[in-house]
This record gives sequence, structure tokens and C-alpha cells, in this order.
Amino acid sequence: MAIEVGQRIQILRKRCGLSIRRLAEMAGVAAGMISCIERGKNSPSIATLQKILAALGTNLADFFGTQGDQAQGPIFVREHMRSVSDGQRTYTIVFPDREGIGVEMLDEHISPASRKPPYEKLQCDVAGYVLSGSLTLDVRPKLKQTLRPGDAFYIPRGTEHRGYVSTDEPARLITAYYPEKY
Repeated sequence: MAIEVGQRIQILRKRCGLSIRRLAEMAGVAAGMISCIERGKNSPSIATLQKILAALGTNLADFFGTQGDQAQGPIFVREHMRSVSDGQRTYTIVFPDREGIGVEMLDEHISPASRKPPYEKLQCDVAGYVLSGSLTLDVRPKLKQTLRPGDAFYIPRGTEHRGYVSTDEPARLITAYYPEKY
């Protein structure tokens, strides 16, 4: 998957007329990282990929999606949903990116990690509901709490936060973003 993702990023970058250095500046990542990703030497984390894709004017749903599988009407079957993974997190994008849908919903599977992920500051509100496992939610400046199945959270846009698994058991949650992020 790393080579395919890297090749697709390189194609998008060239279409946008950007150098590796300029894309890195726009995305807030190291130029060497983009070079390694494009050559298939590194797989980006989902957070890094989101930054790169945003700088390229696209999102995860469009980057990994195909135009022919977008269902019409109010029903969305699992076989048409797209999933992306960075090895530690797997996101299933529940709704397609289509006009009339103003919220993004994800089915997230988060594996235990040896390191905590970086904080994120999203330009959208995010809400979540823990289905299984436990999720440690760290919200700056000073809230840190472990959520269990049945617990929910809501984080307003612009709030620095991160979620991670600090036990041996993976977590599964449903998250919603408004307005849509991907």
C-alpha cells in the first residue's frame, strides 16, 4: 500500500504544480518525509496523510474512494464503505462524500500503541461513542480521562486533543465530525 499511496501523492503534488519542499511547508511536515512516502519507503500515519491531502486540496474519502460506488438514497451498505489504516488505527468512512451529507461518520478501530499520538486541533466539532475497549481522551489544557464502552465525548472545533489506547485491548468507537472533515 505504501508505494501506491506514495505514487498517488506524487501525481497529485505534480498536478498542483508543487515541489516536495512547498508541499511539506503547506502540510507542516518534513520534506524528507514526503520524499520517502512518494518513493514507498515510509507509510504515513493517518494524521500525516490528512495534513498532506489537505495541502493538496483533497481528503481521505476522495483519495481512497472510487466514483462508481456512491449509493443513492438514505441507505449505505458496508460493502460500499471505504476503509483506511495506518497500522495503529483503521477508519471505515461510513457515509460517502456527496452533496447533501453535512456530517462525517467513522467506525474507528484503535490498537494499543507504544507512543501517544500527537495532539490535533480540528476545524470541525468531533463527537464519539465508545463501543468496546477503552479510550484515553486527553484534552488540553488539563482534562484526561479514560472512557469505557457506553461513554461518549464531544470536542468543539479548535480544541487540542488526542485519543489513544493505553491498555492491551483495542478500542472501537463511532465518531462524527461536523462539518465533515474527510
